[in-house]
Amino acid sequence: MARISRKAVILGQTAEMQIQTSMYNVAAYVRLSVEDGSGEKHPESIAMQRYLLETYIEKQPDMKLYQVYCDSGESGTNFERPAFIRMMGDVRKQKVNCIVVKDLSRFGRNYVETGYYLETILPSLKVRFVALNDQYDSQKGECGEELVFSLKNLINDLYAKDISQKIHSALSIKQKKGEFIGSLAPYGYQRSMEDKHKLEVDPEAALVVQEIFKRRYAGESFVQIAKWLDNRGIPSPSFYQYQKGHKKIKPTASVWRAQTIKHIISNPVYLGHMAQGRTKKSLCDGILKAKIPREGWIVVKNTHKALVSQEVFDKVQTIRNKDNYQFL
Repeated sequence: MARISRKAVILGQTAEMQIQTSMYNVAAYVRLSVEDGSGEKHPESIAMQRYLLETYIEKQPDMKLYQVYCDSGESGTNFERPAFIRMMGDVRKQKVNCIVVKDLSRFGRNYVETGYYLETILPSLKVRFVALNDQYDSQKGECGEELVFSLKNLINDLYAKDISQKIHSALSIKQKKGEFIGSLAPYGYQRSMEDKHKLEVDPEAALVVQEIFKRRYAGESFVQIAKWLDNRGIPSPSFYQYQKGHKKIKPTASVWRAQTIKHIISNPVYLGHMAQGRTKKSLCDGILKAKIPREGWIVVKNTHKALVSQEVFDKVQTIRNKDNYQFL
């Protein structure tokens, strides 16, 4: 048998190392927002995006799928998305060095933030970025392609703002008609089975709300009421929503807080009035999230059954305003 020289072995090992280091650990990122539509055969569906990305990665000799990161029902106008945050965590831990998406709009629709990720953050982390339908690969990108890609980024941002304006207008009309538009009904109520935009009494939680008003009316502090509820094993509103299947993520604790009591006794929804627009979030106006003063709320009276009388509600507000020290 012919003897293999030491130089040949070293060259072979070097070549093997080059092959190994040229392989990319790929994060396939898929996102579906509410306005994208639904159904597994929809072109933007999670299943279709996932199939497209996995098929592409499988055919690339220099790519190996590390994980599929999926954000369903998440807007592309910000980057506070659970799967996206988890993906970027893996990027920073050097578990991932390549991100593949169906197109740029799946990654993000905010022109400034998306541009910052693509032009600063990912290059600084030495992460390759591929957008299939946009035919963009940062490893192969040229000056002309970068310009087209920036224009697409800008168009996505303008499209998102246009959608935001239309959604904001539609929701505002519903609010003024007294229709409930929230994702979770206020504690003490539940969405009507016949009409999801109407509230009906949740018998179990309603009793707790009435007890809270009763004890505050008698002069108990927020802290005292919270302790009384905890001592009787009554689940907090967030934990109760989880038990009912309305929240997917289990709260870390089922503890009543003074702030929760304060929020309940100040909410006119328990008078049978629909009070909405208490916060504002509008991409088209450049508002991420802001509290609206009480006089700016959209209040429609007598839209559902009241849990407390006007007399009790007014008295409780008086106690709250006079005895702020009891909150401590």
